[in-house]
Amino acid sequence: MPSVTLCGRFKLHLLHSYGTFFQLYDKPTDQYGMLIAMVWLDRITPGLVHTWRIHRLKKSLWAFRWYLLCFSYDHNTHVITSYIDGVTQQRQVYDIGRPVSGDYARLGQNRDPQHSFCGDLTQVNVWDRVLSEEEILEITQCRADPQGSYIAWEVGWTLHNVTSLDVPLERLCQTDVGPTYFWFPALTDAVAQYVCEALGTHLPMATSMEEAMTWHRRAAKAYPDSKNCATDYWTSLNDKEEEGVWRRHDGEAVTTMFWAPHEPSGIIYENCAAIGTFGTGDIDCATNIYCAVCTFREQQRFSLLGACERELRNVYFVAYQRAIGEVTFIGYGQYHILRERGAWTWINVVYNATVARMETTVPDYPMGRRWWVLERAVCGQEPGGRRQLLLSPCSPDQFTCDDATCIPLANRCDLTYDCRDNSDEVDCQLVAIPGEYQRHLPPRPGRNRSASLPVAVAVTVESLGVRTLSLAMQVSHEIVMTWRDNRLHYENLKVDDILNVLPASTSAKLWIPVVHFVNTDTYKHTELDENTVVYVTRLVNSSRRDDAAPAEVDVYSGEDNTLSSKRKYGIVYNCVFDLALYPFDAQECLMRLRITSAGKSFLTFDSKVSSVVHTGSRLLPEYEVGRMELRFDNSGKYSDAVLRVHLKRRYGYAVLNIYLPSLVLLVVSYVTLFFRTSIFDVRMMAALTVQLVLCTLFSQISATLPMTSYFKMVDVWLMFCIGITFLVILFHAITDHVVHRGGTPGGGSFIKVASKVKPEGKGHGFKVDERNIEKKLLVGSQLSVPVVFLVFNVFYWAYIMSQ
Repeated sequence: MPSVTLCGRFKLHLLHSYGTFFQLYDKPTDQYGMLIAMVWLDRITPGLVHTWRIHRLKKSLWAFRWYLLCFSYDHNTHVITSYIDGVTQQRQVYDIGRPVSGDYARLGQNRDPQHSFCGDLTQVNVWDRVLSEEEILEITQCRADPQGSYIAWEVGWTLHNVTSLDVPLERLCQTDVGPTYFWFPALTDAVAQYVCEALGTHLPMATSMEEAMTWHRRAAKAYPDSKNCATDYWTSLNDKEEEGVWRRHDGEAVTTMFWAPHEPSGIIYENCAAIGTFGTGDIDCATNIYCAVCTFREQQRFSLLGACERELRNVYFVAYQRAIGEVTFIGYGQYHILRERGAWTWINVVYNATVARMETTVPDYPMGRRWWVLERAVCGQEPGGRRQLLLSPCSPDQFTCDDATCIPLANRCDLTYDCRDNSDEVDCQLVAIPGEYQRHLPPRPGRNRSASLPVAVAVTVESLGVRTLSLAMQVSHEIVMTWRDNRLHYENLKVDDILNVLPASTSAKLWIPVVHFVNTDTYKHTELDENTVVYVTRLVNSSRRDDAAPAEVDVYSGEDNTLSSKRKYGIVYNCVFDLALYPFDAQECLMRLRITSAGKSFLTFDSKVSSVVHTGSRLLPEYEVGRMELRFDNSGKYSDAVLRVHLKRRYGYAVLNIYLPSLVLLVVSYVTLFFRTSIFDVRMMAALTVQLVLCTLFSQISATLPMTSYFKMVDVWLMFCIGITFLVILFHAITDHVVHRGGTPGGGSFIKVASKVKPEGKGHGFKVDERNIEKKLLVGSQLSVPVVFLVFNVFYWAYIMSQ
């Protein structure tokens, strides 16, 4: 058979290790594994020509349920495909190298008896072709029962040591087999509620007397020798929360009930409901003892957790009741839990050995979280010790409370009580620290021991304050460092990081990187104190369950999920400012971070994940905050990160308080050139006053800025203003000297008369009119000052704009 399909319907009863329900043997070549089907609870193994491929199932199998297993091999595409109940489980590409052949087929047998099949088999067929998904689905839904072209179920078999039974085809697909009942006499309401819920169901609620009588008849038929549970059954109804409002176990209010005559009558003293001979009555919850009937619509599966059993066959159990008031838990594998000599006992039926005995508790049932005394070693714990185990009716996506009730697993350790006994918020351990863990050593990334561990840093700048005079920047920022520690395992992680915060006692035991703030006046570094928040971020889903924990504890790898520390710091960083363009300058201040826990060969900043975010206001009193850049430097001994903060000065203050006042003073100084030359004292006094004010303004501005060895643009402007004013004063002095020489400067007016006749012996010519000189001086000064001012401003502002 170059291509082949094997299908078989099976029902598991017991697994010693795995079950082999079909095997094809080739006698001429003495080959046993030509075609084989092996079943676990969570996987199957299709075997073709001694080629074993493991296919993991999407859902684990249940005992005592019918399943249709099919797998095929297509020799054209070399694809092996497996199906459970018509649903594709896995596809694998593998060339088996030769056709499948064989002339002897066996059912349910393996050369090792522990690997044989224990259960029911039917419809085992082999085809020499690949069945389509539609054909497999028709077989699954019992709409067709085709016979194999190579091996057919209906012919050719010789059966040994088996029990055969002919049933209609439709019965194989009937999943609803009707309700089953467990009966427990003489229980209080609290115990009755516990027993049924711990078995995976609830106390029933009859809607009519006829339905209640049905229970009586079923009890009499199932246990004819017992007189218990003939009448009086607890129901799940009560009005404990609100008098007169009767609610079911799920909290839903019930409005229609068949009350017995004169019921309810107990007001606040009788808050439970029980079904008696004449109907439902309200009774006292604590003092009455009635029968409990637990109704099951389908079979329940129980899990024994905390025993370090990794094979599901030794974890799963089914509850049976062979006598009224009793219950026995039969394992899929080698274990049973039953009451023996008055004590609940966990036994290994294969080796006929007692593993542990349960300590007496109230109520005395094994369902839930209980303490057991070991008689054999379990999880490395020696016999005689006490160990807590959990027998749970909950599904894998649920958490089991101490009383065996179930809540969604997501509600475990979410800072809210969801279990009635509040056990869901107990033992919420997040980090499993191994005994050989050394806090002073940094983790190494993965298997590459020579690589450096990347540490991501996320800086959130909340506020900035620039101190120009002291050349510093005060920053309030939150620093989050993130890394992976593959030495750790995490438990009970949530998607929300807020729920994954570690307690301070746990954080103190972990390695946490230290980052030094370099450009500060003192030695500042990240700290681990009461203000530090350490948390785990769940990036990858759980890889496995903790089989040693008596609870549904998911284990997360430390290599796949990150650990982070977060703390807020207020740090003053030293900056180097270039104030040559002040007040039209743009600055860049650096925040230098350095990992000092170890050298760069061990620890480096993760440049791909690190980031910086500014959440504060971008408008500061003096500056506007621009972009922030995070750069990295590994040129030194340690790994450095440099955060560049770009600052652009807001020059409005300087314009209003420096440039405009100085410009006004320049205008006042310039206006003195238009005063009458005869009032020299007034002209000079006004110019000198302007000069003094400008000098004072220059001194005040210089006091508010750092002392530099170079000129700032504001210095150039003020010195120019002082120079212009000084030039005006010179013009005043020159004009007064020329116009009033020989007289008293600034004194009274006088007239000097000069003869145009050339004195004898003195040559030709005449004296120039001094009024013309005065006019020229005044016009020259009045024109030269604006020209100088205009030329200076052109060069001054052009230089500023070019920078």
